[in-house]
Amino acid sequence: MESSILGKVSQLVRDIHCCNSCLGRQFGNLLSGLSNAKRGEALKILLLMDWENNYRLLTIDPPDSSSLLSKDFNIGSLSIQRFFPETQPVDLPCDICQDVLSSHKLKTLTTDALKALDEYEFSTFLVGSQFPPSIIDKEDTIRGTYNLEFGESIKSEFNREIGKRLQDQINYALVEFKAPDVVLTFDLINDQIKIKSNPLFILGRYRKFKRGIPQSKWFCRKCHGKGCKYCNFSGKMYQESVEEFISKPILSAAKGRASKFHGSGREDIDARMLGSGRPFVLEISEPKKRNLNFKLLERKINENAAGKVEIEIEGLTNRTKVRELKTRSSRNAKGYRVIISLKTPLKLGESESLSIEDEFSDLLIQQRTPLRVAHRRADKVRSRRINSFRIEKIEPHQLTVYIVCEGGLYVKELISGDEGRTQPNLSERLNITAEVTQLDVIEVFDDKNSL
Repeated sequence: MESSILGKVSQLVRDIHCCNSCLGRQFGNLLSGLSNAKRGEALKILLLMDWENNYRLLTIDPPDSSSLLSKDFNIGSLSIQRFFPETQPVDLPCDICQDVLSSHKLKTLTTDALKALDEYEFSTFLVGSQFPPSIIDKEDTIRGTYNLEFGESIKSEFNREIGKRLQDQINYALVEFKAPDVVLTFDLINDQIKIKSNPLFILGRYRKFKRGIPQSKWFCRKCHGKGCKYCNFSGKMYQESVEEFISKPILSAAKGRASKFHGSGREDIDARMLGSGRPFVLEISEPKKRNLNFKLLERKINENAAGKVEIEIEGLTNRTKVRELKTRSSRNAKGYRVIISLKTPLKLGESESLSIEDEFSDLLIQQRTPLRVAHRRADKVRSRRINSFRIEKIEPHQLTVYIVCEGGLYVKELISGDEGRTQPNLSERLNITAEVTQLDVIEVFDDKNSL
């Protein structure tokens, strides 16, 4: 098998009609600073020079290669016409790429892509492609037949050349490989351009001032969102949710397809969320608008929520933050103010109050999955720590306590005991049936507001 580059090129162009780009791409990983089209042109020029040298010395026939007369290589026909005037350029498509890499085709595809991108806002993009298997298979066969070891894939060249042309036209946007705003896929099998707009991730914090509002949309348990008599044909168990207050205006402004709410844990539906608020990330899928006025949206959301919910938008983030919220929500400490109803009157002196506070501070609690959530959560025992326990107010039939504990601790069951499923618990310690009547999340501790 021929090992020199010129020997391989000579064999290749004699057997296959190929454009400059496809010839140069077979040696695309040799040298740098050249496009494959320039590389292929240089190789054809060397072959022509070798032919003319032999013609002048030996008076040989014209070169038996249509590739040296290809329509993207004017030097070929002009050079040979000096000696063989009847020679004409060969107006055939490239045997390898079928002219997909021709300047005219790349220009047309770039124009079509710019039109498709017109309704999208973005600052980074990436180009991908889907080639007919026949083209991929043919190039693989050629490389095996001619022992070509340093070639580049046709997809890589196509993506790069289209990317360069788009970059020239969209000077405000950059090519980004890791996390681009939009991905353009040129489907050359079905002659389509597909645009995937990657999600927007918006970081914020919310406070909930009214009880009875769930964090996320709660579909009707009877019809599962379709609408029925049970839910008054709304498809929902509750007509309002924190998620909907936040997501609807942002989804509309971003012109996205759908939204997904990611909270750093969640409070019970009958609990308020106070303090500096609970961190959340709102994910907007397939947005067309990215340059959002967060101050305006924040004001609109707060006005629409009319004192029930209030938010602060901190800005854009990424999917890593979502994973971090989910992971850390089970570890970050939470502060709760709890009003406890006592079945029988309680007389609690100062010394005993202090004793209880001391017993329930820095205490590891074992909790079996509560009865109230056992239908939707795995039945297992969880260990959670109470950081601090403080009795704020004592009345005959009511206690007010402030608890700081590890995320994931079931506070209501810590008080009631949940039929012995939480150990230790306050009811057993007081020897009185105790139940939570009001619960407020006072703080979600994180890097912004640590303990």
